[in-house]
This record gives sequence, structure tokens and C-alpha cells, in this order.
Amino acid sequence: MKRGLVLLDPTETTTEELHARVADCQQLLQARGIDFALIYGDVYRSGDITYLSNLCIYWNEGVLLVPAEQDPVFLTKLSRRVHPWMRANSIIEDLRSGTDLAQLVADYVKAQPAGVIGLAEMNWWPASVIEALRAKLPGWELRDLQSAIREKRQIPSASEQKLLLESAKVSARAVAAGLDDTLSNPERAGAAERVARMAGVEDIFVYCYESGSHADTVEVISEYRGYWTTAARVIAKESVDWANRMEVAYGALVHEIRAGTDINRLYAQLEAMISEDDNLSWKVDLVHHTDLETQGDYRLPEELDKPIPAGSVVGLRLVCSFADGTEAVMADTFAVEEHGANRLTGDLPIARYQPNQK
Repeated sequence: MKRGLVLLDPTETTTEELHARVADCQQLLQARGIDFALIYGDVYRSGDITYLSNLCIYWNEGVLLVPAEQDPVFLTKLSRRVHPWMRANSIIEDLRSGTDLAQLVADYVKAQPAGVIGLAEMNWWPASVIEALRAKLPGWELRDLQSAIREKRQIPSASEQKLLLESAKVSARAVAAGLDDTLSNPERAGAAERVARMAGVEDIFVYCYESGSHADTVEVISEYRGYWTTAARVIAKESVDWANRMEVAYGALVHEIRAGTDINRLYAQLEAMISEDDNLSWKVDLVHHTDLETQGDYRLPEELDKPIPAGSVVGLRLVCSFADGTEAVMADTFAVEEHGANRLTGDLPIARYQPNQK
């Protein structure tokens, strides 16, 4: 459950910008002949809803209903007691609570002639909700909007870039706190999360674990003001060949990031530098900041090898897997430019220390 600070600060994101995002979504609906859009969210995945409204789903689930021409409405299973807080921290005035999301949608459209409803990323909706919508909305066409809204989020505005930079700094500071060689992995996780929580993150994933028999990994994925970033580093307890190779390979991959880079180019670079030997296997991933919320799990197959456009903010993740089932990870968050990339998480080294120092 999210436990961090949620607020609508006009010095960070203005209500005018939020309303402009809604208007842009409505133009898309009008161009496609769609009467209104439904955007599903839960505590695990609600980035599109946050982007359009600044709402944060702390627990349970909800649907943002965006009419083609009227103000959006938030439909939720959350109690009405949270409505005042949600109004204070979003641009949504019309909030409706109930035990059945499909019934809340049906109640909204009951006075309208049947038309077309667009569901954002329909493939990821709970099947039970889709079935209930079909049953309660006879005559209405349910049309998949696919990733239309999430794709709009992939090129951040100037205000979003500032928040992503701050988010990346928080992720980096959290990882740095976990690199203390006097701590156990559980203690590292606590130190990393404490730093991020004190910075006001809404949510965070912290992973501190053994990497083979001679190293540990500290990995952080955090959400600050609705914007997700990542960083990870390896703590090598002694000089090991794979850690040296990993550092060199990671540097080469960073050098490859620029507008037009895709995952295939990164794998070609990786394969040119590292052979599959010594019972090690290697994996690289390039994840838009919009997909870090779910650690890349909700991407469709056709999205994985798309070139990264200039202006994107992405996470680069290099993984070395060992025969014992453990893995080592290096990761950072980058702002992608035409001829290179700016590492928003700064310079976090691979930490190395002698065993007798612990």
C-alpha cells in the first residue's frame, strides 16, 4: 500500500497543465468517435489516472471516466470519507463511490443513448470488470484504446522533467544509503527505504540480496509526485572478474543510449562484449519511466523493441544471473537526448570492500 506524501503543489504541477492533459485526451476521443474513456487503476498500477487528475489510489481500485466533452469523474470502491481529501489533491470534483465499478459506470450513462466506450489498455483490465460492463451496458461498444494515454506520458513536459530529476535523486540517495558495507542486506533495505520515505515518496520497491557468493545488490525503484525512477548497484566483497566485466559492459550500454536506441541495439553491444560462459547469463532492459511503476511487467510484446524517442526518460537495467539462481543488477535513470543521454541518478559507483572490513 502506498504510504507517502500526496499533494497538489501548483509550483510543481499547475491545475492548468492537468486540465490541458484532459483536454488532449478528449481531443483523441473526439477524433476516434468515442463517447467517453474508462481508465482503470489500482494500488499496483494507476499512472494514467495520476497523470490526468493527480489522484493517488492508496488501496482498492477505481476508474477515471473521461467524457469526450465534459469534466472527468472518478468512480471508486473507496469510501466516501476520502472524497474531501481527493478533491483537495486533484482536479476532480465529481467523485462517486460504490461496491461495483461496472454499476457506477452504468449509472453514469443510463440517460444517454448507447454509443462507444474506450477502455485504456483493455488487455490489462480485470476480466470480471469487463464482463460486468458488457452485461450492464447492452448496446454499447467497448473499444480498446490500447496504450494511447500512456504513450502521451512518455515524453515528459518541462515541469515533469523537474519532478523526474528529483525522483531520480531520491532513488540514487536511497541506493547510496544501502551501500554501507557494515550493514546486512535487511539493514540495507531499511536504510534505503528510510531515506526515500523521508524524502516524501509515495511508493518504493527496495531489493537488497545476495549476488553469487561474493557480492550483494542494492536496487531501488521509487515514486515521487507520481514519477517513477530507478537505480541499482553491486557491492563486491572482493575483486571478482564478473563484476569488473559488468561495470565495463554497463558503461558501454550507457554510451549507446540516445534517440533511436532500441533493445536490439543494446543486446548487440552486450553480446559483443560479454560471452555466455562461467555459468553466467546476461540480460538488459530499457524501460520508459511510465512503465517503472510495474517494473516493466505490463508492456505489450510489440512495445519491447520500439526505438526510444528524444525527450524520453528511461531506466536502463543490466542483470547478471548466476548458476545458484541469484543475480546482480546495475541500473540508472536517463533523460534521452538526440545524441546521448543524461544520467539523472548521477554517479553511483560499484562498491567494493575487503571482507575483513565488515
